Amino acid sequence: MAINVTNNIRVIGNEKVQERFNQYVESLKDLNYGDIVGFAKVFYKNPDISEDGDIVYEWTEENLGSEWAHFEHVMEENEIKVTSAWNKATNFTIHLYNLLVELDPEVAVENRFEDESYESVGGMLVHKGSTYSDEEYFEYPDEDDEDGEEDVLMKFYDEIGNFQNTCISDGYESVESEFAEPITYTENIQ
Repeated sequence: MAINVTNNIRVIGNEKVQERFNQYVESLKDLNYGDIVGFAKVFYKNPDISEDGDIVYEWTEENLGSEWAHFEHVMEENEIKVTSAWNKATNFTIHLYNLLVELDPEVAVENRFEDESYESVGGMLVHKGSTYSDEEYFEYPDEDDEDGEEDVLMKFYDEIGNFQNTCISDGYESVESEFAEPITYTENIQ
């Protein structure tokens, strides 16, 4: 069984970007839960689908950055939750940026991610033709701590959220100072 990675992906851009992203979200809402093929078809022109109707593994690794990915739900305005297998949805995050940058050269796509074991927790930013990502391992707390289970877990989740936000802030600083990695635009722009 795969380790699930939660990707909270937020898009920041002008009105045209918001309109296009909302069109994608409306298409996603029509999908059945766990529909990997449907998810790919919303964002990619020609996902590689096998004769039995499944997405081809090599295609997902190359285009999503993980074994598979599917839409979970809308988090907030301009933010969706995507679950991927084994890895954060790096290539999908870059692809989403590529779909939107033609509408707004200042568009930013943020991905706050964590795997279910908390071995990979961090943030990724795609902005101004560059990408930045940082991650750390977080050890799940001992719930028998003297502060009580609820307090311990609340502190743990706050630490994760703060670290993810710091990764995104560091990403903006890196992009502005030109220390971030340049991205390569994909050919599958819809």
